[in-house]
Amino acid sequence: MVSITSPLATDVAASDVTPRRIAAAAAVVLGLSLFLTVAVINVPHGAGDAELLRWWQQESNRTAGIFSGLAALGVAVSFPVVAGYLFRLSSAARAPHWRGFAAAMVGAVTALWLVTGAVRAAIGRFVDVSDEQLPGPDTLRLATALNYSLLGLSGMAVLSLAILAISVLVLRAGIVASWVGYVGLVCGLPILASVIAQYGAYTIPLGVLWAFCLAVAVWRSHDDPA
Repeated sequence: MVSITSPLATDVAASDVTPRRIAAAAAVVLGLSLFLTVAVINVPHGAGDAELLRWWQQESNRTAGIFSGLAALGVAVSFPVVAGYLFRLSSAARAPHWRGFAAAMVGAVTALWLVTGAVRAAIGRFVDVSDEQLPGPDTLRLATALNYSLLGLSGMAVLSLAILAISVLVLRAGIVASWVGYVGLVCGLPILASVIAQYGAYTIPLGVLWAFCLAVAVWRSHDDPA
């Protein structure tokens, strides 16, 4: 049997599939980056000045801070990739207000997690890259407090709102399978509640779960006929 599929049709089909696969991969990177941001470093809580100084004097701990900052940058870069793919789907136009709100929250995630990444890597870069002296305990304590506030308060707040907005968009517009919209609601609401209760950083696993579920939903979705 002679095939009647033209090379042009094959190229067009391949080009339609590529953005979806890139978006699914970006969602996986998002989940891994969320996990690594908090998993690679653990600054001691309630430590005295001497203990805090000893902790930061270890090069491995400062290097972990740099890796944590790079992971936060991964969140800031990967989230708009997968979200941008969803927003460009023709079906997203069915809920323009939710798409606009979700886009605004994704932009806020990008901005805040870029700042979070820079702050988390600041001490390590200051000492090991710029060859400066390790700051005193007061400065180290302030940097630690700023890290936790940026991640657990601002960063997780906008992340939860972005997850919730995208989930509502999924349910109202049907841009991907509806089950991931329900997963987003189940994950996003506890994250938002934990932020209000000042425990936002502890709900990172919920964000990781949602990102991996989104990756599966995007990978298995149909290409936009538009």
